[in-house]
Amino acid sequence: GGRVTAVSFMNGKTTLLVADERGAIESWFRVRPSDAAVADGLRDGSRLVRAHVFPGDPGAAATSLSASSRTRMFAAGFADGSARLYYATNDRLLAVCPPREGDETPATAVAISPKDDGLLVAGPGGISRWNVAIPHPQTTLGSIFGKVWYEGYEQPEHVWQSSSGTDEFEPKFGLVPLIFGSIKATVYAMLFGAPLALLAAIYTSEFMHPTSRARVKPAIEIMASLPSVVLGFLAALVFAPLVERVVPAVIASFFAVPFAVLVGGHLWQFVPTARASRLAALRMPISLLFAIAGIGLGVALGPWIERTLFGGDIMAWLAWNGGSGVDEASPYASPIGGWFVILLPFASLVAWLAASRLGGPRGRDAVARMGRTGAATVQLARFATGTLFCIGLAGGVAGLLSMLGLDPRGGVVDTYVQRNALIVGFIMGFAIIPIIYTIAEDALSSVPEHLRSGSLGLGATQWQTAIRIIVPTAMSGIFSAVMVGLGRAVGETMIVLMAAGNTPILEWNIFNGFRTLSANIAVELPEAVPKSTEYRMLFLAALSLFVLTFLVNTVAEAVRQRFRKRAFAL
Repeated sequence: GGRVTAVSFMNGKTTLLVADERGAIESWFRVRPSDAAVADGLRDGSRLVRAHVFPGDPGAAATSLSASSRTRMFAAGFADGSARLYYATNDRLLAVCPPREGDETPATAVAISPKDDGLLVAGPGGISRWNVAIPHPQTTLGSIFGKVWYEGYEQPEHVWQSSSGTDEFEPKFGLVPLIFGSIKATVYAMLFGAPLALLAAIYTSEFMHPTSRARVKPAIEIMASLPSVVLGFLAALVFAPLVERVVPAVIASFFAVPFAVLVGGHLWQFVPTARASRLAALRMPISLLFAIAGIGLGVALGPWIERTLFGGDIMAWLAWNGGSGVDEASPYASPIGGWFVILLPFASLVAWLAASRLGGPRGRDAVARMGRTGAATVQLARFATGTLFCIGLAGGVAGLLSMLGLDPRGGVVDTYVQRNALIVGFIMGFAIIPIIYTIAEDALSSVPEHLRSGSLGLGATQWQTAIRIIVPTAMSGIFSAVMVGLGRAVGETMIVLMAAGNTPILEWNIFNGFRTLSANIAVELPEAVPKSTEYRMLFLAALSLFVLTFLVNTVAEAVRQRFRKRAFAL
């Protein structure tokens, strides 16, 4: 709606600045959408987009434009003799230079000095020079914590990229990908490490033979002394290449190991009571044997699962793109295999809840009157039925989601990268297990013995006593253990630095990498120029990490106090 009055390229000659007679200034650059089709040899589907609109002088037309030769700063002169400085990336108005007193002739030319420390404004009445001191124009709260439309991007995004090999580079200081990476690393590490540590603490405190406990607990505590750099080295150079070759077996083992241990527990119930008491010290070694058998079962099932659920190649299935122009008849097109694996844990939870609600007191009394062998047979039959129910429920829901056209790829699963969240979750989980385990076990062991004895004396089983009496009483200590492990995971540096791929991206994909706040500081601080924008941003990243952990610990302390009051009430 207005006549164009000035046009100029930004540094790098990719972004085009356009000013009009209404005083408006816009920046345009070329983007090529990911789904663009190539029309011919000269046209690649790219288009110009108006990415930024800058606040101009509504009372005067923009008459001249000039871009900095070293940054994304540019100047605009107006018909009333005034000039303005802008920063192209974040739409920021940096400075307003009024016209010279008594001279309101148009600014026919503007220029920014090579060091961005001066601005020249020329007009019929002469030339004015302005000193400029704007050391960090690229940083605002919006550009640090919000989406920014960077040059060449299809849309505004959160990006961290502090350096490049070209002079026309556009710095990107978005902290959101780094904060997200810290949260992602913590979530996956806690998902793996916390349940194992807490279950191990409960087993050690309530079920393990005292002789075995005296050996196992110090051994697990010694694991905490392993240096993080050693764990990161093993994760990056040993486990990551190994897991990449046996991904189906690893996925199968996540289900086969618990299944084998549960089978072993049910088979143990067939051992006569007198003999089981004499063999109590062997329960732990036998459990380990069944866990090893579960690993073997997972390795054996891996190729079959890959053929049955993932078209014969799980890597190709993960990388399959369901966009336009792909073969819908491909063996990798069906998402049912991914849905089945994702839904199987939730189906197991549903089956466990259903089994705990069915039967009631009368059913449990009837089973108890059958004797040890009869009760063990019934429990084994229930377990087998529940297993089949899990598989059927997960398969049915997976088929329904597949029929609705939903695909898990692009979410928690997607293209496989060698150094990824799965490796970090496993190794970092291994690092936090000793801390959570030892604090939780101490909390469980400190529960007064008369509570345990009273529960057992009233006829409760060891498991009922542990879950309904011991754990609620020790909940404040257990929660503290989890929070200490959470803090260990949030601040971890070397493991995520070496094994996470070090890519600041916003994806929950467990098979892709990330970059955390702590790893980013470790990588970039040695090369950051003191007092530069990047240097200050790294300190802001450290402050953000501190605030994040402070908020989490504050909430955790409030929850812990609530659990403590409930324990005193017991």
